[in-house]
Amino acid sequence: MNSAVAIPSLADTESQRLGQQMTSIAHAMAATPEVAQFEQTGWLPDSFFELLSQLYASYDAFITHNIAASTLRIQCRAGCSRCCLQAVHGVYSFEVINLYRQLRGRAEYGDIHNAFVQRADEFQRLVGEYLSAHRIADPHDPQAAAYALAKFAALNTNYCPLLRDNSCSVYEQRPVPCRMYHSLTNPIHCMTARGENFSIEPPEEANAILWDLSGRLAFPFCEFLAQGLVSFAFRRQFRPWLAPGAH
Repeated sequence: MNSAVAIPSLADTESQRLGQQMTSIAHAMAATPEVAQFEQTGWLPDSFFELLSQLYASYDAFITHNIAASTLRIQCRAGCSRCCLQAVHGVYSFEVINLYRQLRGRAEYGDIHNAFVQRADEFQRLVGEYLSAHRIADPHDPQAAAYALAKFAALNTNYCPLLRDNSCSVYEQRPVPCRMYHSLTNPIHCMTARGENFSIEPPEEANAILWDLSGRLAFPFCEFLAQGLVSFAFRRQFRPWLAPGAH
């Protein structure tokens, strides 16, 4: 496994301001009236996703400020896709819904969906490999997930289906786990013992609100991006999401 690096937790005025901004947006998202009916309707208004875009913008500003105020030298650059080999996990349910909404109308959606099915199946195969080898009955064993995450990335073939020419095709809408991940070493060392990586997580108060909201919108839901997108697509296969802006 690669080494985790801790970034200083800032308590300066700007960091607090951005944290409060994220918390305010999270409250507004949670207060969207249609959230309460989502289990029956499977639908959220455009205004909800506009708030999500605002949340992402505030979070990006929070990350940029924390990095700039630290002594860390980030090696991540546009065009690098090493982190896109990983199985993305820790995704909020509304991020899965948002990405499905963005992807459903694309001409290549069928290919993207099938690629995510293969990705989810490969990850599950690795989990099963660990459980079988260690004679563990619990499919949610955390060590099995950790093993699968490491093996999945080490295969060097499981690039995210959303990657196009070494660039994320949903970059502006990429989920929180993709935004938070950074490297201090040459990206070639990512997911190896020589790599030094760290994540800048959302502020605690905002994160708590967002996870509560995520639970309210569960459909059922998996925090792994591939599994989440596949399960949501199957649930909505007879009620395709309208294109953003349509009603």
